Amino acid sequence: MNLHANQKYPLLKYLSEEFQGSFYQNELAFLNRMLILYHNRYSCSIDDSTADYLDDFESYLQRPLNFWYLPAAKRRQINLIRSRMLYLLKNSRPIFEQLLARKDYSSFEAKQETILKIYQWLQIVPHEPAVKNGIDINQWKLDLKSKFGHLLFESESAAPELKKVLKKLPPFHFHQILTGTDETARKQKLERLIAILLKEQWISPCKTDGIYLFRNTGNGGRLQLAALYFTLNKQGHIQQRLTAPKVAALFNNWLSHSIPRDSFIKAFQTEQQDTFNCTPNKPRYKYVQDCSLLLRDL
Repeated sequence: MNLHANQKYPLLKYLSEEFQGSFYQNELAFLNRMLILYHNRYSCSIDDSTADYLDDFESYLQRPLNFWYLPAAKRRQINLIRSRMLYLLKNSRPIFEQLLARKDYSSFEAKQETILKIYQWLQIVPHEPAVKNGIDINQWKLDLKSKFGHLLFESESAAPELKKVLKKLPPFHFHQILTGTDETARKQKLERLIAILLKEQWISPCKTDGIYLFRNTGNGGRLQLAALYFTLNKQGHIQQRLTAPKVAALFNNWLSHSIPRDSFIKAFQTEQQDTFNCTPNKPRYKYVQDCSLLLRDL
């Protein structure tokens, strides 16, 4: 979501996502909801009455919601996110105030920095008071690392004070860009992928634990891996598309190969990935078909 001064979030889309509980999937989705409503008030109110917006929002969070028609697991997630953000609003209101004070409050960078500030605040917040309010601070921090590792990993342009936070974060791994309900599910998906590649003899174990040797040293090896990433994304297994150098770096975390660095990075560039979206008479179509069969049980 990126709002502009002359744009409004489509009402029907908003209502659809609201009733499905989509705005409560995680902290970022929650921020999007908050900013949509703030933008409407900011751009439509005749008296510019945004000063009490956070007070109204806090009151809203204190009122229970009844999503009786949604599965129990989704209702628990909705209540979890609402409880966490209410606790944050009550105990660290400046995080929200600083976001809304920005001219670019709805930009990706603004929301990214807000997520980082939430993580930073969680490092210093006392655990006991949070437990009394039903908030597990440690689990909250783990969830942020798991769900927003890609945002933290992409924060090269973040403000200097936020880079200090990044240095304290654990290394980013390939499984974190995969889709899954939690960290365990994403790790299991990578394990299944590796098992498939071992079975099909694309890779073989190395002496170093967690590192696998890519066995195709021919000219088609780079296209194989590029098509593999394309197919993973096409089938919905990639939760966040990163820049080509970062995708290449994540593959290098667990895959040993002899492909030249510049050529390997180029394989994951958007224009190169788009060439795999082709008709059956194109040479690259076979690579995609092979990968589709390979990943059918992933």
